[in-house]
Amino acid sequence: MRLIAAALLALGMIASACSISTGPVAGATATSGTSAARIAGTKAADLRVRLDVLLGEQVFIVAKESAAAVNHSDDYVPYAALLTNNTAELGALLRLAFGDTAATQLMDTWSIQNGYLVDYAIGLVTHNQAKADGAMSGVENGFVPQMAQLVTSLIQLPQDPVAQLLTEQVLEIKVMIDDEAAGSFGAMYPALRTAYAQTHRLGDVLASGIAQKFPDKFPGDPSAGPVDSRVTLSVLLQESSYLSTMSTAAAAAHRDSERAAAVAALAANAAALEPAFGDVQGSSASARFAQAWQGRDDALVAYATSGDAAARQSLSQALTAPLSGIAHVPALAVRDQADATVKVVDDQRSGSSAAVAGDDRAAATAMQPIADALVEG
Repeated sequence: MRLIAAALLALGMIASACSISTGPVAGATATSGTSAARIAGTKAADLRVRLDVLLGEQVFIVAKESAAAVNHSDDYVPYAALLTNNTAELGALLRLAFGDTAATQLMDTWSIQNGYLVDYAIGLVTHNQAKADGAMSGVENGFVPQMAQLVTSLIQLPQDPVAQLLTEQVLEIKVMIDDEAAGSFGAMYPALRTAYAQTHRLGDVLASGIAQKFPDKFPGDPSAGPVDSRVTLSVLLQESSYLSTMSTAAAAAHRDSERAAAVAALAANAAALEPAFGDVQGSSASARFAQAWQGRDDALVAYATSGDAAARQSLSQALTAPLSGIAHVPALAVRDQADATVKVVDDQRSGSSAAVAGDDRAAATAMQPIADALVEG
């Protein structure tokens, strides 16, 4: 099996890890559609996709929770609850591989990291540098070595490279929180995308190690080309959903500098989506998709800003056109995602803080059937 973990370790781990956010990985186009769909649908592939999605989601939840703290928003508590839910689902996935005891140990340790990251953001927002420094020390000197030891004991990887990977992930998140607390949105959104991409390197290593150790539970090659394409689309569409709702939140609250930075991040995401889309749907459809997707992003921000009926009507068409009209994704999947996204914007405009976090996650989750349909097609 061509393992991502082996490639990482052989080439210096981080430098050779696959970078999800920059576009598709070559390989899937050389495989017939039926064969590619079969390879991309194995249990090992499902494991990698699910790990990358959950680990990436954690980064966005931390960003949104930190933003709520900075803005003194009522969204803080719902996003904190969402972080707990994310950890529980990650634990349930790892339980399939390692069993109850080991998965519980992993998630207890993961929860320690989450607690420290929350404390770090609060320390910065309240200008309590001692609290912030203590929290980051706890992450680097407590969470990282403990998590690295657990991971390496379970899937027999060298501990130092795993610790390096975890350290780099934590430091990328720290940069994002620092920029967010300082109101440096032009730097924060690129840092958010970098942290998001970094966490998938951890997911890829874990998926490869788990699939190698438990081939009976997770048959298939998680690093095969069609799986790369499925992962690329899954995480880019998840990123698009969460960036979209960050841009609409800023637009609805008239935080103009943040809105501009979020829209720029959305454009960077769309630039990565275009070749990823073309890799599975063909180059002839790629340009049309890119144009329609840009219209989707523009319509979302316009509706969040004005909230008028005309903007809402154009939004509905803009959300469905790139996927149903061009990619021929099943209409129900497209409609579900479009409805979920509009609901988030309505929550933001009406100040429905209790509902927004759950609806935000529902919109992002609804992207996953779309990614799978694109690969199957």
